[in-house]
Amino acid sequence: MIIPPNEVHLWCVYDEEIFASELLSKYHNLLNSEEKEQQKRFHFSQHRHQYLITRALVRTVLSRYLPSIRPDELQFKKNTYGKPFVSNSALLFPLEFNISHSEKMIILAVTNVVKVGVDVEYMARDGNAVSIVDRFFSPREISELKSLEQDQQGDRFFDLWTLKEAYIKARSMGLSIPLDKFSYSFTEDDTIKIFFDREHIIDNPDHWHFWQVKPNETHKISIALTDENIEKHECALEIRETVPLATTRVVNYSIIRTG
Repeated sequence: MIIPPNEVHLWCVYDEEIFASELLSKYHNLLNSEEKEQQKRFHFSQHRHQYLITRALVRTVLSRYLPSIRPDELQFKKNTYGKPFVSNSALLFPLEFNISHSEKMIILAVTNVVKVGVDVEYMARDGNAVSIVDRFFSPREISELKSLEQDQQGDRFFDLWTLKEAYIKARSMGLSIPLDKFSYSFTEDDTIKIFFDREHIIDNPDHWHFWQVKPNETHKISIALTDENIEKHECALEIRETVPLATTRVVNYSIIRTG
């Protein structure tokens, strides 16, 4: 597959719907020894299952863009902050990717040239997520969230949380970037705006592009990418659902915000 420099390809898997033993065996055969050992370390079977499918997704999808490298031949290293990248010497062009998973869903974003970060959250999980906003959100975000009706606050929490996760993952620096030192707001036409505390984060809001996607009633996805050479109106998002080594189809998930 070819991916233009102004596109992001988002691949989505509903891991709990994959249970055919023949497929799972094929996935296991794609893993290297380190991944097989990592899978064994998960205490719960559902976590071992999701890890297996995550690795199969990464290997089978990335090999589509790197036809000279088989899925089981892909090699990975991590940067200083733990973000993985393809390290094969046969890599002829840059390929950026980022992974996220939550209950019942795994996503993988792939781009060429630009940097990308993604996050998916399961909104039906137990617990009062809004209770942690004072620890992780900026004063501006807290004020806007708490001004909403109570039944709208949970949805806004996941709007902000997924966007924050997507941004720090695209920066490849993880939680070394303080979450309360940058802010998001949404205009009346559902455009996403990002703002930085200049004393703590040196970045240019004009270099960032965002999408927020609702694939179903229980999940929310945010995508962030940056490239100072691409205008916002030139960026495109293409979404596919896949069962690794089985089926793939382009889908039209609801894009609820862009920026």
